[in-house]
Amino acid sequence: MLFVTQEEIPHEATAMIITLVAATALTACGSDDSTAVSGIQAEAAQAAVDSAADQGLTLDRNCVDDVAVQLSDEDAALAAADGDADLSPEGEEVSLQLIACADQDELIDSIVTGLGDGVDQECARDALDLTTVLASSGDEPPAEFTEALTPCFGG
Repeated sequence: MLFVTQEEIPHEATAMIITLVAATALTACGSDDSTAVSGIQAEAAQAAVDSAADQGLTLDRNCVDDVAVQLSDEDAALAAADGDADLSPEGEEVSLQLIACADQDELIDSIVTGLGDGVDQECARDALDLTTVLASSGDEPPAEFTEALTPCFGG
């Protein structure tokens, strides 16, 4: 039986979640009435779509555009140049909205797959609550997240 401490789960889960959040780094909710996006914000939106596609995720472009127009020119330039760039606190807050632009089932599948072979994937899918994770601040998932995933590791 594989023994996994709560300290180990945040490392594995956090790395995958941070990667996916960075990949989807910019959203509110998609609609056909997307805000017109141009210039550096349009470049940032395209970079987010491309980066997410590289991770196997599809983002709703209208949704991404709605998020990108909220970025300052400085944050948009950083996001367009490097999806892992250190955005301003305001830019980080805006970028977290991108999670809503991704298909949630697709996103959860990507996270669960990234947890590796030592996890019961069905258990992890049932336990994974992106709302709780994204509502937390800092580099570690909230305790509720790690507690929910702990039973999913074993062998």
